[in-house]
Amino acid sequence: MANCRGRRCRLATSLLAALSLVFGPGAPGWTASQALQGKPMTNKLVRARSRLLSGDAVDAELGSPNRRAAMILAMLSPACQAAPPALAASVTAFPGSIVVLGAGGQTGKLCVEQLRAALQPVTAYGRAGADEGKDTVEELAEKVRGTAAVIFACSASSKGGDAKAIDEVAAVKAAQACKLAGLPKYVLLSSGGVARPGSLGYLATNWMPGPTWGIMDAKARGEEGVKAALRGAGTRYTILRPGGLEDSPALGPRAMEVNQGDIIGGLVSRADVAAAAIAAATSPETDDVTFELYAYGDAFAQKPGPTDFGLPSGPTGYERRGSSWPELFRSLRKDFSKL
Repeated sequence: MANCRGRRCRLATSLLAALSLVFGPGAPGWTASQALQGKPMTNKLVRARSRLLSGDAVDAELGSPNRRAAMILAMLSPACQAAPPALAASVTAFPGSIVVLGAGGQTGKLCVEQLRAALQPVTAYGRAGADEGKDTVEELAEKVRGTAAVIFACSASSKGGDAKAIDEVAAVKAAQACKLAGLPKYVLLSSGGVARPGSLGYLATNWMPGPTWGIMDAKARGEEGVKAALRGAGTRYTILRPGGLEDSPALGPRAMEVNQGDIIGGLVSRADVAAAAIAAATSPETDDVTFELYAYGDAFAQKPGPTDFGLPSGPTGYERRGSSWPELFRSLRKDFSKL
């Protein structure tokens, strides 16, 4: 036990004591005490540990002592320790489970990873679990019922679904499902520049050959469809328009700028987009709000600037900066009254 440190290990030690009382010495198979002694696991327990860390149920074939041993090992695993400092400061656990639709995509995966790192209950749906393009509103509603919020991180890709089917129709369908299931919050990941159809960025992205053809048009219609679907409903929405997506480490909220009006855009890490989406999922400041998110200053080689020619490059009056997501979200302008 010399190497056992921290709150989780102390908790595991307490669980070991409880197990010894319940099962006594000589419990069958690879026991919890062996887990803390570093003894090798059977292949069956290796699979169980992996499933525990991924949030899945453990195989019923495992006996109770083994199942508990796998749980303890999962808690002691580095993958189940505290989130990295940059994320720990920006992702906070809260009551209820969060559903991530599009968990197989790059940003969706990051949402799931950050939620699990913060020990936040999460239900992750890739295409195998919830096909947003094919499931009916009623089917989706049953899959999200009883949760705290839904993050829609789906988008058209070569893996299935064109822009209209996913970024427009499925985005609206998911909003309708949240309304039907009585969920408090729906977070839609859209795109910066979506309100500037004459801009070069919009046109270049929109006309990209392949399944993403027409994606900016679809996202624009999806945003309006979501607002219409939830107008007058108890479900609140947030439309998050990230800037150009970068596969780089999270910079944290201190390096972010939130803006409104789709006038200024920039680059942003997918990891920061995921953290912002999670924070928005339970923030009342983002209820019925649309905002842009990008890194400001010299975070990236390309600095923030106007999303279209002719737009002012100076302050918009809607910039928000802060040391935390709540500070960034404070006093955001509502899209409209839902009363």
